[in-house]
Amino acid sequence: MANQNRKTTRAEMVHARAVIQEAFPDLQAVFGAHGDYGGHRAPRDHTIAFRLRDSEGHFRSNVVWLMPDELSSLTIAVVRSRVKRSNGK
Repeated sequence: MANQNRKTTRAEMVHARAVIQEAFPDLQAVFGAHGDYGGHRAPRDHTIAFRLRDSEGHFRSNVVWLMPDELSSLTIAVVRSRVKRSNGK
């Protein structure tokens, strides 16, 4: 279908978690998907999203959307830039 991305692999998710953890060591990435943050807000089906949460359970970022093709090449600089942009800075 034209409105769907491919699904992510386990290795891509492991890589994404590691990069996000390294970019924000004091925060935890909470991953969601198409319907978790309001299905109508997702650009396409099988889009991955995350938010950063602190140790007290408070979210410290807005939703950051990632396409499955971006996960394997995700870098610390890209993650920091996306979070900064999602927070309006």
